[in-house]
Formats: sequence, structure tokens, C-alpha cells
Amino acid sequence: MKKIAYKFLILLSIVSFYNCDHDSIVPELEYVTFSKSSYSTGVDPGGSTSFDITVYASNISSSDRSFNVSVDASSNAAAGSYTVPSSVTIPAGSNEGALTVALTDTNLGIGVNNLVINFESSADYFSGASTTLSYIQNCTEVTATLDIIFDGYGSEVTWDITDSLGGVVVSGGGYADGQATASESITLCAGRDYTFTIYDSFGDGLSFPANGTYTLTLGGSVKASGGGNYGASESTAFDTN
Repeated sequence: MKKIAYKFLILLSIVSFYNCDHDSIVPELEYVTFSKSSYSTGVDPGGSTSFDITVYASNISSSDRSFNVSVDASSNAAAGSYTVPSSVTIPAGSNEGALTVALTDTNLGIGVNNLVINFESSADYFSGASTTLSYIQNCTEVTATLDIIFDGYGSEVTWDITDSLGGVVVSGGGYADGQATASESITLCAGRDYTFTIYDSFGDGLSFPANGTYTLTLGGSVKASGGGNYGASESTAFDTN
């Protein structure tokens, strides 16, 4: 019995020695990632802004660390509307940094700009997936009003407005069950084409237990209206001329 115990202690000592030696020669794993997979913002007409994308590292270092980034070829952001630094720095004593992207109203026009950013491959660290910064041109020229009378189940109702390229420029809902009405003020660009879509998650529109209605007006003109049982969704094209 003593001989068995003695052999076990010898084996345990060898394993422990190996682990200690292994730990001493394998460096700590370095991993860097964006805090979110997607972000969204807007740029005022004729203006510029900056947007910080948070970056995290897996450990804290006593010195600054820089990680190279690049714009992915799948991006469809307007040329000249963005400036992305070639690297992001995580300062000493922290595991968090910020990649500051500069945006300007250059060639933005219609549509949602999707700027996809990657960490560049390196033998010095592992990196997480890409992130996408989506941005549009903020418009302040015209204001529409959406009025909804619910059927008793406001939580089922959502809506959005898309531009002529299919990008969602504004959305809303769901609301509270039992809520009688809602009124939304919506800012849009002048002289453009849009599509308003209202949805019902239950699939019976604004029809039970009482019929409801919705009306989208702009400058006293009704751009979209409906109600009752429109099913799961109903869309109306309109312009802001």
C-alpha cells in the first residue's frame, strides 16, 4: 500500500512540475474584440460628427497596445463620408479602448451607409468578429405625424418607414396592451420617396376586439391610412414633395 502511495506522489510531482514549466513558457492569450456587432447613427445635412466604437482586450497590460483595423470590402458607405483610423489603442492599465470614426455629409443622399470594420489578422493576438456602423443623413426639412387608434392590443403593433433603397430610416412600437391611441412625430427628408409599413405580430391587423385605424399625414395631406384586419402587415408608398 505504501509502495502504491509513493508511486502516486512521484507521478503527482512530475505532473505538477510539467504544469508549472508549461505555464512559464506559454504566454497569456491576447484577445481583442469590438463590444457590439452593430451600431447606428446619423449625420446632419452639411455637417460632420464622430462616433466611438468600444474595443475590449482580454487582459490588462502595463503599456499601451495598438491593434490594426481595416474597412471590409463589403461596406457600401458613400465614398468620402468616413475616415477610419488604421489602428485602435488600448491604454496602459486598461482593457478598454475606443476606435473613433469620423463621419461627414459627403455623398450621403438616399440610403443607409453600412461601414464594416475588421481587426487585421496578426500572429500576436486573436480577434473577434467584425462590427458594422450604419449611418444615414439626418433630415429636418419636413415633419409627418402618425396617429394610431389601437384595437386593444397595442403590443402587437409596430411600424417602419423605408427609403427608396429599402433602408429603414425610422421605426416604432410595440405599444402597451389597453393603450387607446398613439401619436408619433416623424422627421423626414423633403422631396424623397418612402414606404410606410405597419405590422401586427398576431396577424389580424387592428381588428379585435374593436376595429382600429392608422393615419400618416404630412402638411395636412394624408400619405397613408388604413385599419381593420390588414393581416400581418400593410404597406403604402408615399413622397414628401
